[in-house]
Amino acid sequence: MFVGLSIQAQNTFPQTTISHNDDPHGWLFAGGALTFWNNPDDKSLTFDFSPEVGYLFNNTWGAGIMLAYEYEKETEDGIKTTSNAFKIAPFVRWYYVHNGPFNLFLDSGLGFDFGKTKTNGVKNDRHGFEIGIRPGACVDLTEGLCLCLRMGFMGYWNDYHGGEEPKIGTNGFGLRFAPEELMIGLELEF
Repeated sequence: MFVGLSIQAQNTFPQTTISHNDDPHGWLFAGGALTFWNNPDDKSLTFDFSPEVGYLFNNTWGAGIMLAYEYEKETEDGIKTTSNAFKIAPFVRWYYVHNGPFNLFLDSGLGFDFGKTKTNGVKNDRHGFEIGIRPGACVDLTEGLCLCLRMGFMGYWNDYHGGEEPKIGTNGFGLRFAPEELMIGLELEF
C-alpha cells in the first residue's frame, strides 16, 4: 500500500474571507509523498519519496509535476531482489466539486519511470509509462492546508511500476482501485 505525506492546500475552511477567485494570479503548491516500510519477518524493505510542485491557475484548474524515487528489497525462497526506480509525472488538475470544505478533483497526465532490478546478482533495466487519470479528494483543514487523498487510477500502463503486486497492473488498461494506489497526506498552498 502506498500511503504517504502529500503536501498541498486550499483556503476555505472553516470561514475565510479570501477565495481562489479573489487572486487572478493563482497559487503555488508544494508537497509530495513519503513511504517507508520494513518487515524483518518477510525480509523486505520499501522506501518511496515523491515530491510534487505545481500552480493553481484558479479555483478549478492547475498543473504540476511529481518526481519520485522508489527502492525495494526483498528475499523470498532464498532469492534476493533489489530494485530502484525514478519517476517523472506531469499532470493537469481539475476540481469538479467544491462543497464547503470538501473538494473533488481529477489529476490527468503522463508518467514515465526508469528503473533497475537486481535478482541474485543479475541486473535488468526497466522503463515504462502511464497515461491516465487519478481521482482525488481534499478536505480543507484551515486556510492554506488540506487533507488530500488520491484514490486509484484509470488509464493505460506499459511496464509501469505497479506497487506491491509486480505482475498485476504493470501492463494494460482499465480501472484500478487497489490499496497500493491510495495516497493520503497534507497539501500546502502559498
